[in-house]
Amino acid sequence: MFRLDPEEKKIYANISQCLMLGTLTSKDNLNGSIDEPVVPRGQSNNPQFFIKPVSPEPVPLLELNVMLLERNINPLYIGLTDNNLRFPRNFYPAGYTYTYDLDKRIEALRNRLENKLIVFRPQVNYMMAADGYSEKIFKNLEIKNIDDGYKEGSEYISVPKLTMGVSSWESSLQSGKALRFQDYYYHAEGPKYVICGEYLYKLNGSWKDSVDQGWAYESSLETVERVKIDPDAISEYQIYGSDYLVFLDKQYLHEANFSFTQVGNSDKERLEVKQDIIISTSPQQNNEDEVDQDEINYDDLESQFLEHLKTLGESKGLFYQMNDLVNFHVSVKTNPITVLAGMSGTGKSQLALLYAEAMGLKQEKNTLLVLPISPSYTEPSDLLGYLNSSTGLYVPSDTGFVEFLKHAKDYPEQMHMIAFDEMNLSQVEYWFAPFISILELPENQERKLRLYNKETATCHNRSYYPDSIEIGDNIVFIGTANIDETTKNFSDRFLDRANVVTLQKLSFSSLLARELVEPTKPLISFGSKDVFTKWSSKDPAISAFSLEELKFFDELHETIQQYDYQKGVSHRVIRKMGEYLNSIPLNQLGKPYLDRKIVIDLQVKQRILTKIRGSSEQFQELVGIASDNQEDVKQSKLFDLFTSNRAREISDFEFTLLEIHRKAREMAIHDYAS
Repeated sequence: MFRLDPEEKKIYANISQCLMLGTLTSKDNLNGSIDEPVVPRGQSNNPQFFIKPVSPEPVPLLELNVMLLERNINPLYIGLTDNNLRFPRNFYPAGYTYTYDLDKRIEALRNRLENKLIVFRPQVNYMMAADGYSEKIFKNLEIKNIDDGYKEGSEYISVPKLTMGVSSWESSLQSGKALRFQDYYYHAEGPKYVICGEYLYKLNGSWKDSVDQGWAYESSLETVERVKIDPDAISEYQIYGSDYLVFLDKQYLHEANFSFTQVGNSDKERLEVKQDIIISTSPQQNNEDEVDQDEINYDDLESQFLEHLKTLGESKGLFYQMNDLVNFHVSVKTNPITVLAGMSGTGKSQLALLYAEAMGLKQEKNTLLVLPISPSYTEPSDLLGYLNSSTGLYVPSDTGFVEFLKHAKDYPEQMHMIAFDEMNLSQVEYWFAPFISILELPENQERKLRLYNKETATCHNRSYYPDSIEIGDNIVFIGTANIDETTKNFSDRFLDRANVVTLQKLSFSSLLARELVEPTKPLISFGSKDVFTKWSSKDPAISAFSLEELKFFDELHETIQQYDYQKGVSHRVIRKMGEYLNSIPLNQLGKPYLDRKIVIDLQVKQRILTKIRGSSEQFQELVGIASDNQEDVKQSKLFDLFTSNRAREISDFEFTLLEIHRKAREMAIHDYAS
């Protein structure tokens, strides 16, 4: 028996933050009075079981094991069951909770755990001994997951999995920045392997444990190697621990040792990425063959993409109207940024992720970045980072935004997508300010995002973080936005450059007839920039309109200007509407997915009416008055214009009139229209 001091107990308490991997022990590892891996627990009808680790234990636990063995105490981890179901419900075998027969419970639990890999958090617990001074110490565990397929003798290594970008990770190693590895224990040896992006890193140097701050790499980058991970090859040897840590079989790591290359030698990797996005136009075509770009029918490819997008969504239980998918797709390919807006729960974020998946973009490949916007974001540095004038080091934000932009620049052939989730929780014009102007520049001009002034500032890690990053046309910007009292309004300056798409909610009854389907794997890579950019028309935007249509928009502009000379129909809006009209995709029958009249209607709602917001004192006559039923809007210049004979020749303006009605109702209730 012995007694631990408070500092030792604090260390053991911190150990419960890490993840370990174990399996049900064999009889050979038992000693003393215990001769079975699952046995009764005292006089109760609840069994206890013994787990041996198959991943390295933290150093303090190894030291504790020595003390336990010296006192003839088994250092295995003891799992305690009870009637309160302290473990996850899926841990217990079927029928376990419905029987109190101890023998049946023991047999069922043994069958559940044998030849399984168990992900757990270790715990050290204490009980006062009979002498009132010394303590009994127990190693217990909190089970997080169970995985099949344990092979006797297999050993695993704990491998942190980082969410930061590759450039930020490698820069942190080089600068000796303290790093935290979630679910990996700090009071132990630093990690020998780390996964970041699409790479597995091998760290042959030494770490310095700064305890509260994390780990700092003391060696140079020359001691760091990496290898590009093959997801299919690694899956057989990988056990999922959490989003931040996995366990890799030592056998895989031994095989991977022959493929590691020193960090910085990326020419070969860049070539591999280019090969990954080569287009294959038929099942028989070899990806290594040259593809004659003139022979590719990009209309057919775009139709395939839209059908794949719809089918992929349905396979996940996500059902969208085809018109919404086409509207969103055309908005994305013809605009610097597209915003999915509307009520919560309509699938805005899911559609953005679905679109990325259909294009083959993934976070682990650094071609997709999902960035939740915080209300605290007030300037670009909150997302990008800043140059520390004291240390002379550029400190990137933990968002990984800079690394993502650098990756897009390094791989210009590959499309990239960033999704700003809940982007209007903070004022967009503050944190997104540099991009609003940059993205409006023509593609043939240099669109550079400045990180710092190279003429007046000294940056020691300039090789990783240059003074500016070129923003190419291989980046898609998408945002989601809820419109309620917790969010900020978009400015007219932003709305001029964005398409605000509102999804239509499908009726619940219509979902009954929907079936989950298995999506077919596309034969081409939709994530290639060569493919994506071919889907946008190069015809002059103004050519999309007839003379009568342009005269109508002139009249609309003059009508709005009567109430606010800062609002109206700008040349930019007309140009973007024309680009949209010219880029409507064709279906497999060679007909447009969206009728031209519907497109004009949607564009007016998405691009022009979004800017009509303000008090009744300013916009009452423009918007009008509407009752709570669906009767016509009264005393409304906009309603009168869009129901005129001239307007009816252009479109029915169904969506536009509904939006005017909504604004008029809001004006009547709140004296304000949004």
